[in-house]
Amino acid sequence: MRNYKVTANQYPDQKNRFSRLLRIGLSTIPRLGIITPSTRPLGISVIMRIKDEKDWITPSVQSIKDVSDEIVIVDNGSTDGTYNILEQIASEEKDHIRLWHKPNLDHCSLTNFALEQTRFRWIFRWDGDMVAHTSGKYAISNLRDRLLSLDSRHYYVIYLRHINLSGDLFHLNPEEMVHIEEYIHTYSKKAKYIHPGRFEAIKLPKYYRVLFWYEPYSFHVNVKPAKRMLLRHFWEDWMELKDYESYPTLIDYVNRNIAKAFGTTSWEEAERICIQKICQNHVLYDSEVFGPYPELLKPYLEDENYKLIYKDGKIIGRDEN
Repeated sequence: MRNYKVTANQYPDQKNRFSRLLRIGLSTIPRLGIITPSTRPLGISVIMRIKDEKDWITPSVQSIKDVSDEIVIVDNGSTDGTYNILEQIASEEKDHIRLWHKPNLDHCSLTNFALEQTRFRWIFRWDGDMVAHTSGKYAISNLRDRLLSLDSRHYYVIYLRHINLSGDLFHLNPEEMVHIEEYIHTYSKKAKYIHPGRFEAIKLPKYYRVLFWYEPYSFHVNVKPAKRMLLRHFWEDWMELKDYESYPTLIDYVNRNIAKAFGTTSWEEAERICIQKICQNHVLYDSEVFGPYPELLKPYLEDENYKLIYKDGKIIGRDEN
C-alpha cells in the first residue's frame, strides 16, 4: 500500500521532539509501579455513538462484533429507523451488546456516558459508518491479537488509519483519502472526552504511551443521504460556536445560515448544491492502491443506492435512492 503524506497536525507531538521524548519517558511510570496499571479484565470494550446510520449500522456492528468482548451503543436520537435496527441486533446479542437511547446528550457527554458503561481494559471507539475487514491480511482479528499482546503494565493511546470512502462506495475525497485518529486507549478514570473547539478530543494523562498503527483494518463509509451531508457541512461551525442559547440545535443553526452559504432557503436545493460542491473533485477508488473492500461491504456495491453522476468527465451530482 502506498504511504500517503499527511500533515503534522494529524500526528500529535510530532512537531515537538522534546514533547515526544518526555511522553516516552513518562510512559514508563506505570511500569515502575508509581502509577497503578489498569486492573480491569483484559478485553476490548467497543463504544459506539450513533445517530441516523441506518445504511451502514448493520455491517458496522457485524464487522466488529467478533473481536470485541462487549459493545456499548448509545443512540443519540435517530429518526431514520437506526434505533429499531439496533434494538433487533441487541436482542440477538443480549450478553454482548448493550444499548441505550440518549437523545438529549451533547456529543461529548454522549461519548463519556458510553465510556462509563464499559467493563474491559481496552476502549475501542467505533463509529456506525465504519466497516472492518473480517478476512484477509488486514482482518480486524489481527488488531485484537496485537492489542491484547501489549504490555499490560503500560497505558496506551493508539492511532488507527482507515480508508475514507466518500460520496458513494466507488470514490474518495482526494483531500482525505485516509483518516487517522486516536480510536483506542487503555481505560482509566482520568481519561475523559472534552470539547475544546470544533471537535471533541480525549484528554489523557501524560504517562500514556502513543502508538501509530497504519494498517488499513477498516473503512470509513462517508456515504450519507443528502440531508446528512448538508447538516455535516454546518456541524463543525455549530460545534465550535457553542452558542446553544441562539442555536439550541443544529437545525436552528442551518436555518439561520443556509441562505448565506448556498444562496437559497430551500433545503432540497441546498442539498443539491452541497453534494455537487463536496463531491466535484472526488477520485475513483483504486483497489491496487487501497486494497480490496471489506467482505461485509461487497453486497452493497451492487445496490448503488448512492451513485455520483458524471458529465463530460466531471462529477455534477449524485443519484440517491
